[in-house]
Amino acid sequence: MNDPTGPLQESPTLSKTERREYIAGVATACVLAGLLVFTALANRGKAATAEGAFTLTAEFHRADGVHVGSPVRIAGMTIGAVTAATLDDGAQAVLTMKLSQSVPLPDDTAAVIETDGIFGSKYIELRPGGTEEMLKSGARISYSQDSVIIEDLIALIVQRAKDARASKSTEPYAPNAGETP
Repeated sequence: MNDPTGPLQESPTLSKTERREYIAGVATACVLAGLLVFTALANRGKAATAEGAFTLTAEFHRADGVHVGSPVRIAGMTIGAVTAATLDDGAQAVLTMKLSQSVPLPDDTAAVIETDGIFGSKYIELRPGGTEEMLKSGARISYSQDSVIIEDLIALIVQRAKDARASKSTEPYAPNAGETP
């Protein structure tokens, strides 16, 4: 018969020393994995300060919805982010953008505040111009288009509808040809 206490039923037990070494090995592996993840995340932010990166500024009358960290895009591709937002002496919003890629931009490039969808987040879209001279790091973009505010558009539509309704109600009734008043 088979003996239940035979060699197949025995399980090896670890001594206290072996158990401590096992725990120390697992803890060391966890710490090294954590350091690796931390280093990768820390270096991800440094990509924008690489040698090819450069900064641009643009001035807007209204920069609603744009904040530090908002993306900067060209042709829908993110190439940088807004790194600072300040007011100048004339109460204009001045946005500083750091581009992570060296993209040649003509000096007549436009900076336009766009929205992802109808109610999405805001970002800056750079629209390259056509001149031969290129912008250099630290340059100010001359052409900018402010943020479109949905509430302002809705208010304008409502006001126009009211004006149209009011003008129709004040017009005298003129019968069409062949109609009797």
